[in-house]
Amino acid sequence: MDGKDVSPAPRTVDLAVGETLTLVVTSDHDDELHVHGFEVEGALVAGKPTSVTLTGKEPGVYEVETHEPPLRLLKIAVR
Repeated sequence: MDGKDVSPAPRTVDLAVGETLTLVVTSDHDDELHVHGFEVEGALVAGKPTSVTLTGKEPGVYEVETHEPPLRLLKIAVR
């Protein structure tokens, strides 16, 4: 990310109920990571990979985003 772009491009990742997914996010600036529906938030430190492990609990489609600037990184479809 360069504060405006997301790489790889945002897409939807399928996750079965009960399945786990580990996201590794690296930002080029300090920011905050937010995973809707899982109610997970975490600090992003510039240049340092941040890992978050999620478990699909409730079916639905949930966004993973940063806050400053607001960027969608991906969607997680729990089925």
